[in-house]
Amino acid sequence: MNRETSNVLLGFLVGAVAGGVAALMFAPSSGKETRQKIVDGLGRTREKLQEELTHAKDYTKTQKEALKEGFHEGKEAYKRAAGKGETV
Repeated sequence: MNRETSNVLLGFLVGAVAGGVAALMFAPSSGKETRQKIVDGLGRTREKLQEELTHAKDYTKTQKEALKEGFHEGKEAYKRAAGKGETV
């Protein structure tokens, strides 16, 4: 996972926690209602984290394929150059 993705994920988590705390502080409810709000909030947070994880996996897969292709092309270029007797 690159630094930008990590920063986005960290920012999201901090925002989710801060939002949850603010909601509890400014919207007093009964214990049962508060627990339900927490459960609902955690469910939304979990969904967002799963989306971010899926995005990170897709990004990693794309980068891996690009790296693999670049390596293969470099290897083939080396073979062509070496076959022509060029200094590599």
